[in-house]
Amino acid sequence: MCSLIKKLSIVLLTLVSMTIVGCKPTEKNYQSAYDAAVNKRQASETLDSELGIPGGKLQQVDGPATRIVNGDTVYVTVQHLKFIDGVEHEMHRYNVAVCAYKMKTNCAALVSDLFSKGYQAFGVQNPEGMFYVIAGSFDSLEEAATFDKSFQAKEKKHVYSGLPSAPVIIEKR
Repeated sequence: MCSLIKKLSIVLLTLVSMTIVGCKPTEKNYQSAYDAAVNKRQASETLDSELGIPGGKLQQVDGPATRIVNGDTVYVTVQHLKFIDGVEHEMHRYNVAVCAYKMKTNCAALVSDLFSKGYQAFGVQNPEGMFYVIAGSFDSLEEAATFDKSFQAKEKKHVYSGLPSAPVIIEKR
């Protein structure tokens, strides 16, 4: 019995080691994956330019979409939102998010910073657990788009963490 267990252990270890050695990444594998990614990006940029998508960048299907409002391109998405920490502000239909975080403490810190700069900032959370910093809330998409561009002009050094390098207007469901 002991001999059978030893033989099975050796066979098992041999199979495991062969599997590990067989899956070892090589420079050739990395290069082919890199080339495939570059080709995919170039193909999508060509398609985007043919379709007239601004910026020549591929749109995310599940993320914010670009829309033209007052002649400006803005990112817009629709989500369910709820206030965090029981602190409620006046939330209108269109909310300009300037950062998205997975941690509530990061969201609260930026809300405090923006509030000290004079923005009516507040934090919200979507059902997936993402925390958004809202810098302004408006009744119309046009007002939100105007604020979006104004914020970008005033806060040139702002980093839009978790967002597509610009504010996102979240239409509240």
